[in-house]
Parts: sequence; structure tokens; C-alpha cells
Amino acid sequence: MPSRHITSHDPGVSETDTKQDAEAVFDRVTRRELGISGADFLARWDAGDYEGVDVDDVDGLAEVVGALPFVR
Repeated sequence: MPSRHITSHDPGVSETDTKQDAEAVFDRVTRRELGISGADFLARWDAGDYEGVDVDDVDGLAEVVGALPFVR
């Protein structure tokens, strides 16, 4: 049985049913807000590129960080 994920606050998305769906939502949000793929964002996040950065100082970063529970 696929694992269930949290309900999205992204307009047009009510719920994700699978890990693949969750990753697609995260990728879409990340591309829309930061212009990079979800995978690229996660690599940068894990490398510490956003450490010490106020999410409100970078346009779209707060939205992407808010979507992290979809993939983490």
C-alpha cells in the first residue's frame, strides 16, 4: 500500500497519494518559486547552501521550505 502524505496548500492540489506524487508537487513548487528542480534544491539544501539564510529574504524560499514535508 502506498504511503499517504500531507494535504497540500498549493492551489489545485488537494492531497498526494504516493511518494511519486509528493515529489512531483515539491518539484512543481520549487520550479515555480525558485526556478530550479526539486532535486537541485534538495542537493543545495543538504549541502548547507541555505544555512543561515532567512527564508523571507529570498523570494519563493519560504514556499519551498514549507513544501519540504512532502519529501522529507
